[in-house]
Amino acid sequence: MVSSSPRAQARSQHDVDPERIKAYSEQLRQRKEAEERIAAQNEFLRTSLRGSHKLQALESNPPSSGTAFVNDAYEDDTSEESAQLYAVIDYQEVCAALTRVQKALGASGEAALAARVAGAAGALLCPALRTALATRSAVLTALRHKRPGLAPPHTHRATDRLKDCMDVLGAHTSTGGETSGLAAELLSILGGLELESLIQAHDQAAALLDPACFSRGKRHKTGNNYNHKGEDDKALTAHSPDDPSEHIKIIKIEKTNEPLGATVRNEGEAVIIGRIVRGGAAEKSGLLHEGDELLEVNGVAMRGKSVHEVCQVLGALSGTLCVVLAPRRAAPRAPPTHRVLHVRAHFDYDPEDDVYIPCRELGISFQKGDVLHVISREDPNWWQAFREGEEDQTLAGLIPSQAFQHQRESMKLTLAGEVAARDKPRKGGTLLCAKKPPRKKKGKKATSEAGYPLYSTSGADEYEQEEILTYEEVGLYYPRASHKRPIVLIGPPNIGRHELRQRLMEDSSRFAAAVPHTSRPRKDHEVPGQDYHFISRTQFEADILNRKFVEHGEYEKAYYGTSLEAIREVVNSGKICVLNLHPQSLKILRNSDLKPYTVFVAPPSLEKLRQKKIRNAEAFKEEELKEIIATARDMELRWGHLFDMIIINNDTQRAYQQLLNEINSLEREPQWVPAHWLKHT
Repeated sequence: MVSSSPRAQARSQHDVDPERIKAYSEQLRQRKEAEERIAAQNEFLRTSLRGSHKLQALESNPPSSGTAFVNDAYEDDTSEESAQLYAVIDYQEVCAALTRVQKALGASGEAALAARVAGAAGALLCPALRTALATRSAVLTALRHKRPGLAPPHTHRATDRLKDCMDVLGAHTSTGGETSGLAAELLSILGGLELESLIQAHDQAAALLDPACFSRGKRHKTGNNYNHKGEDDKALTAHSPDDPSEHIKIIKIEKTNEPLGATVRNEGEAVIIGRIVRGGAAEKSGLLHEGDELLEVNGVAMRGKSVHEVCQVLGALSGTLCVVLAPRRAAPRAPPTHRVLHVRAHFDYDPEDDVYIPCRELGISFQKGDVLHVISREDPNWWQAFREGEEDQTLAGLIPSQAFQHQRESMKLTLAGEVAARDKPRKGGTLLCAKKPPRKKKGKKATSEAGYPLYSTSGADEYEQEEILTYEEVGLYYPRASHKRPIVLIGPPNIGRHELRQRLMEDSSRFAAAVPHTSRPRKDHEVPGQDYHFISRTQFEADILNRKFVEHGEYEKAYYGTSLEAIREVVNSGKICVLNLHPQSLKILRNSDLKPYTVFVAPPSLEKLRQKKIRNAEAFKEEELKEIIATARDMELRWGHLFDMIIINNDTQRAYQQLLNEINSLEREPQWVPAHWLKHT
């Protein structure tokens, strides 16, 4: 006796009973019949002759009393009698004929007969009767064309027989001798993909002739992290006469610590696979698809369970997962090809704190400023992405989409505004419906390095509407020797920005300042283009309107300002332009072709800032220190998304060295910059 192979002997404890498969098939068939019955009823009502133009003409011009209705079905035709009795009649033609009879009877006053005919028409809507009529038409068509009948298949499990043969041959390959060589040769022939495909096609054709049969599915390769045991799997397919594609699949997946890479959703009581995450085992195997319905996992029925309950069941299981599912009925669509979208996040995100994420295990956390590589935007609410530096990960993670994040942040602002309006005490009765304009805070105006007060040329009010920040599209910019990025120092007053700038400017062969513009008259010792660019007041005001100044101000009835052109002159000279600017000046500078690199010089903690002042023998007041920290916090809150780097200036030498190292790296390494900047290169 030949022993069976280990593959035939090994059976999982979660093998599915064929009776359960038949029960699932019956449930799916009943659900589909119910859906088709409703659809057929709707289609019948839609195509009813109540809206027929012929019927309307008949009702508007009724026949005379002497006119008789002639039923062509009862006309004598002896030569074609057999053909008339066994004519191939389309299902829709039968329905239409019964409808015409019903209307004719109703028009002639035979209401009772019309009701009986309507009942017969309703019986035609039964899927079983429709299938019977379709079968009858197919048989009559074959007989009319004298097509020979198809011989019934000897078996619909030829795939199993093939495997049994290969198991027997496998036992003979190790016996040695001529028999062993012949067995090995025959085994290689039977194991070829061509023969395997032919046998599978035979089983599928046999299944069409025997609706009760079940056929095994294809074999699948073993993945790296999950073993999809297609050879032992039973991809059992139950075929109905009117829909051969309806079937049940059983797959086995070896679960590891890594998530499967799929999420689920509820559609009524059904548990449907909602998405397949790129790079996960579900996508690599090709066994699971979006829209598939989970019926059972390791003997646990899924239907009727919530998403949370399904996640709990799957989380508690380990080892081999035996999954019974009903594939989606729609034909699989080829996934749309999207280019990878690189974005910089402007908010912090932790999936553990997000109650809306479909699967917390698949979410990835990130912080403001992180660069994310979005590889799939098919889902309108949840993108699939990798975090910068983690592209070697095989499984992508879920992040909120830009539209979804913007929507819920807008909702938060709206709710916060409603709460503030509700809690705000109302004074008087005349301002109940009036909106009181905000009062601007009083404080010191920002001043330039020359000491004149600055005004932002962006025209943005200090209390402009709050912008909802989500993601910003970025691209890689490769440094060029002919274009040195300007360095912009931002920070609160008295934090050491000027000292850092002066330290950089000591290297005059590498760093330079932009020559400012002024409308005042030139003094005798001043050199135009070196000390200032001297222009008229009229020209200065025109340039302000044309947004040519990054910042400007008025001092002693004369304008002063730093123009984009002055910065560009430094860049064209091959040097690095170093600027001390107010954050509001960044809007115009970032919209230019200069590609600035913004460094925020931040203060340390209050205690460390106090110690620094004492160490440097600087006079200070406690309120001034608190004002510095408060200003820095406000700047970072309002403009932090525009900062490329943050330096905490607790020690000037250390801060300078950190800044210089960063500037050196800008000349060697590529940087992520706003995508629209690359259009200027």
